[in-house]
Amino acid sequence: MLRKIFLKTQMEIKMIRLSKKGALLSLLALLSLGVTNSSLSAQECCDPCNSSRLYIGAFGGGIYSDSTHAYQMGTAFFTEANGGPLAVYAHGDTKSTSAGFGGVQVGYELSQCPMNLGCSNFSISPAFEVEAFWYKHTKKGHLINTTDRLPEHDFLDTFPMHTGVYLANVVLSFNTDCMGGFTPYIGGGIGAARISIKNADSLQTDPPEEDVNHFNSLRNDSSWAFAAQAKVGIRYNICQSFHVFGEYRYLFIDSSNYIFGSTVYDDHAPTSPWNVKVQNLHSNAFVFGIQYDL
Repeated sequence: MLRKIFLKTQMEIKMIRLSKKGALLSLLALLSLGVTNSSLSAQECCDPCNSSRLYIGAFGGGIYSDSTHAYQMGTAFFTEANGGPLAVYAHGDTKSTSAGFGGVQVGYELSQCPMNLGCSNFSISPAFEVEAFWYKHTKKGHLINTTDRLPEHDFLDTFPMHTGVYLANVVLSFNTDCMGGFTPYIGGGIGAARISIKNADSLQTDPPEEDVNHFNSLRNDSSWAFAAQAKVGIRYNICQSFHVFGEYRYLFIDSSNYIFGSTVYDDHAPTSPWNVKVQNLHSNAFVFGIQYDL
């Protein structure tokens, strides 16, 4: 009888020990699963598929172009009785201008994690984009030719410019949970500008020549020039795929050169074709736009 009680007691003790071991193994399994899930969450944070985006955008705003210098060069073929050919090298400042503009862009923003601080709530996301925008403005100014043959030889030149700017940009976005959906960013880019001047005028104001446009035989020409920009702005995430943004841009366009037609009138001395150079253009722009993630 005592032997049966002893054996039963030993059996119960073994069952309790097995139960404790099972509970301990279960707890270790849960902890291991929790660590695995935590590790997966960290990887998902850094998963490029979760944070990279391909986007398209459209934007517009106002652009202000500073005053710049312009040159007009050519030769007026006066007869020998009137002193012979006269070389013209007129130059002067054009007025500052303002205009509206619009454009489009396509970009790809990389994962936040390559520059992320341990997948915290702050990260820097690089993006690469190409964009194009267009605007029209008119440069106008008095160009003066200094010559001993005349006390004054002044021109009033007007250059209506149709400008298209094509750039490749790098943009850095600063992401943080503390700004409630707002993302500040900075960027810069280089490219080219296509400037077409249509219906240019060159009117001699002193001595005055009424109804004489010195570019009358060919008033249109175009030129390519190097362009670069820097921008800073802030973007707001409306919903999962739509973003609106506002930014300031500084735009630089290098010097551009044009050739306009010679002066051809029955009662005016003929001239050579006119070479015109417009110096660097420095512009400030304010932009508003929208982006959509594809």
